[in-house]
Amino acid sequence: MEVRRSRYHDALDNHSPYTPSVGSGRAVVLRDGRAFDAVWQRTTAAQGTRFMSPDGSPLTFARGQIWVMLAPA
Repeated sequence: MEVRRSRYHDALDNHSPYTPSVGSGRAVVLRDGRAFDAVWQRTTAAQGTRFMSPDGSPLTFARGQIWVMLAPA
């Protein structure tokens, strides 16, 4: 997945990363002190991202903020 500089930055000119997020791929979901292998899928830019276990069942999240970390493969 390509990660590049976005047009958004703070007062010190530190730019936020941008990565296209339409498609699918491997993920690791960290929740409740555990790590879960997962798959993410986003079919169009107008839709949200779905996270599923390797068998295809949806992963659930607690209410509130979700953080996403982009890491090199």
